[in-house]
Amino acid sequence: MRRPILALLAAIIATAPAAADWRAETGVFRIGVVDPGRGTTSPARYEPFREAVSAAIGMPVEVLVLRDAPSLIDAQTSGRIEYAVLSALGYAAAQEMCACLVPLVVPRTAAGATGVRSVLVVDAAAGEEAPGSGPIGYGPEGSLTGALAPQVAFTHKGQPLGEAGLDLVVQPSFEAARDAFLAGDLAGLFAWDYAVADPERAIGGGLGAALVGDAAVGASILWRSEHVPFGPHAVRDTVPADVRTALREALVALGEAAPDAYDVISPTLGGGFVPVEAADYAFAARIVQALAETP
Repeated sequence: MRRPILALLAAIIATAPAAADWRAETGVFRIGVVDPGRGTTSPARYEPFREAVSAAIGMPVEVLVLRDAPSLIDAQTSGRIEYAVLSALGYAAAQEMCACLVPLVVPRTAAGATGVRSVLVVDAAAGEEAPGSGPIGYGPEGSLTGALAPQVAFTHKGQPLGEAGLDLVVQPSFEAARDAFLAGDLAGLFAWDYAVADPERAIGGGLGAALVGDAAVGASILWRSEHVPFGPHAVRDTVPADVRTALREALVALGEAAPDAYDVISPTLGGGFVPVEAADYAFAARIVQALAETP
């Protein structure tokens, strides 16, 4: 059953002669992923995806399972792998290091979300005065939406978060922040919502949407950050343009053409891949640059 599927993927593109030399020089196209099993995951798990990519680009493919995100970033920026499945901040950090990557696609949720936004949820009755009216739940430390995005983009009365004089209370988890807000111990909390790039389109399904959607809570969203896409599948810019096109088109078709391959490479985001561009990660790049400048 698999051979017809792989033949379909291979038929998506016609191999261009311009890439022949690159294929011969590269020999094996290497894909890197972070080990989800913390040292227990075999590359064999990704065999359906490896076969699909090999069929799409017409050359041998190997999947390397790396121990953590820094190892993955190092492998791609140093040229030991051509393709990586990165986080949003991982991609932005790698680009900051080498300016050598091209993002191809991003996965979506089943509802169509392509990323997340940080949101400040407050007591609706307090409105714009809520940030100064009591403690604000912040964190967990290092969280993209609970800490990093607000650090970079949130302002109160013209002042950035760190200089606004707010009573920020670090939370161990989003669940703890939610419970403290519901108990009346917080005047607001930084949370997250699923999102698309269009700020006018609501997706729902995040913590912020859940609190606002419960009429008994009486919450509203006072601030939203820019959209941060989910992590991209990205290749080095040394991969020829026609091969990048073949990969992008095969990945966009993957959910329907080879669902087993899609499921192993995107087990939690089941809405298929859509094309993505470097400009879509501008806010993620701002966050990474701000972190690099932090003493």
